[in-house]
Amino acid sequence: MGELFALIAAGVLSPGHPTVYVLADGPIALAALETRASVAKLALRP
Repeated sequence: MGELFALIAAGVLSPGHPTVYVLADGPIALAALETRASVAKLALRP
């Protein structure tokens, strides 16, 4: 973890930004998880 935090502090890595879906697109977000098509976190917006 220390090495990871050092890379973030040095600007080599940056925190990922979630892909945001509207709540009605929840099934699409679940499909992205099932097929591993998502790279970072997914969020549902109400």
